[in-house]
Amino acid sequence: MKRRTRMIWLIFLGLMVAAGTERSFYYLKDGFSPKSITSKLPSHPHWNTVISEEDKMLALEILSQDFHYLGSGSQSFVFTSSDERFVIKFFKHKRWQLNPIYEYLPLPAKLEAKKKRWKEKKSGTVNNTFLSCKASYELFKRDTGVIFVHLNHTDDLGITLQVKDRLGLTYMLNLDSLQFVLQKRAIPTDVYLLSLREKGKTTQAKKALREMLAFTKRRAELGYSDKDPHLIRNFGFLDNQAIEIDVGGFHKDPKKDFHYYQTFELSRIQNKLLPWLEENYPEIAPYAKEEIVNIGSHSPGE
Repeated sequence: MKRRTRMIWLIFLGLMVAAGTERSFYYLKDGFSPKSITSKLPSHPHWNTVISEEDKMLALEILSQDFHYLGSGSQSFVFTSSDERFVIKFFKHKRWQLNPIYEYLPLPAKLEAKKKRWKEKKSGTVNNTFLSCKASYELFKRDTGVIFVHLNHTDDLGITLQVKDRLGLTYMLNLDSLQFVLQKRAIPTDVYLLSLREKGKTTQAKKALREMLAFTKRRAELGYSDKDPHLIRNFGFLDNQAIEIDVGGFHKDPKKDFHYYQTFELSRIQNKLLPWLEENYPEIAPYAKEEIVNIGSHSPGE
């Protein structure tokens, strides 16, 4: 009996170790796997993005390179090209998907209704995110550095991309079957501004602030809000020009018009921007506040 009990405990401990190892491996890879970026989403015509022939050719050239893991955000896994000039972003579909157990398990009516609401909410999130990515190319290409957007399954790309994850493991990805955004790689805003401060280039730093704020105003004039208007975290600089690198948060809502931008969104921008400047670049914090006040006092187009 004791021998049997011991055997059961050994099996149990073995399973626990195996589960822990798998979990540790998951975290070491930052949660990435081909399965995590694969979806069974149906195609929708309104997600189709009109890409210029010039950008199609450029994308084909860029995607002939290998890519390696760079990092991840709330919505995507990011890989950078071998020449480190471009990034490709694959969506984290797992965060939008229901656990298969709950998908097919019969549930009481109350829980079934809750599941239905959750799925509808996630479906809306996917749609808003994809429409934002589409707008980032069709409307804001110069302001985002986006080169190519692929949101529906296709059969004409014919590209198999080689990527390496955080552990250096190699995967071959069929891009026809995946949703992704191809974008120019920018220097993060915090790195860029701190570099300017170190070199004493205050005038150029003020110009950088003006450019970022000018884009938020231009975007609002076209009827788009940003669910996370964080200039430090979501912008970058390419050839000394500001671009918004987070392209999943543009939202067109008639209720969030230019008045909303001036009365609410600018306040959010200020609350996220000024604390960072006051701590890291206090010399230009008053200028940033002055620019925000100036934008808030002018009508669209002024």
